[in-house]
Amino acid sequence: MNEQDKQMKIMRQSQLKLVLDWSNSCNKCLTSKELITMTEVFVDYTNNGYTKELGERLAKLDEYLKK
Repeated sequence: MNEQDKQMKIMRQSQLKLVLDWSNSCNKCLTSKELITMTEVFVDYTNNGYTKELGERLAKLDEYLKK
């Protein structure tokens, strides 16, 4: 495994923990799909910063989670 792959795994683990901590703090039980989706959105943000497309994804995710 090369260094870039290791760093990506570390980033995913870190973002996954962030999502789990958030869901626990607001007493929100996430499905595995929700958990992975949120993690991938945060990984995208970590890699690329905030973009218009990411803002749209976040808005859709927020709307979905409000249901």
